[in-house]
Amino acid sequence: MVEMAWYDTAQLSTLEGARKESDWFTAIILSATQLERHGYLAIKEHLRSREVNSKVIDKILERIHLYDISEYLLAIGKIDNEEFGTLRELNEERNKFLHRRETKRYARGKEADKKYDPLVKEAIRILKEKFDVIRLFVSK
Repeated sequence: MVEMAWYDTAQLSTLEGARKESDWFTAIILSATQLERHGYLAIKEHLRSREVNSKVIDKILERIHLYDISEYLLAIGKIDNEEFGTLRELNEERNKFLHRRETKRYARGKEADKKYDPLVKEAIRILKEKFDVIRLFVSK
């Protein structure tokens, strides 16, 4: 008997739940974190496919963050200009949540729903379509 199971490598159900509940802190932080993680893995895989020395890859990616990852992903053709903009905006919004300064505030209420919902939906789409985060496992 063959058994199949879907595995979500990016916590999409948690992300969707946070979006539906308007838990924008969780939704924005998790979106950015998962895009950073899967972007990192995509860049690493791209460099490996080009037979770049593993020590060089480690050095390049040692302290990389979403801001830089978005540039690399655009450069290797993994994302387009609109998606690049989404990653940059998510990075900025994540920083507003994490580094709450007087001049950099995050949105609240209806303003937050209007601002963050499309951003999180796009992050989910990018994770699904560009990073193939939902995988099917088949066992016998």
